Amino acid sequence: MINPKMNLSIITPKGSLFNGEVNSITLPGALGPFQVLANHASVLSSLIPGKITYRVGDQSSSVSVKGGISSVANNQIVVVCSPIEKQ
Repeated sequence: MINPKMNLSIITPKGSLFNGEVNSITLPGALGPFQVLANHASVLSSLIPGKITYRVGDQSSSVSVKGGISSVANNQIVVVCSPIEKQ
């Protein structure tokens, strides 16, 4: 079975932190954390301090952020944020 993928771009004031295909992403939304999978409905959300976690195949990575915004549309996810650190 092929896992559907989405394109994720994480952009910071210092430049691009990540740009590539992912299977899922969990974001610290202002109304609570939410997960995005392929073919998710379009959404624009502000982000609060917390952790962005994304999965590529069997590998999981995360970035702690101070806040930011995210846009999800047509399997394209763009996150503009201020990172605390990459783990």
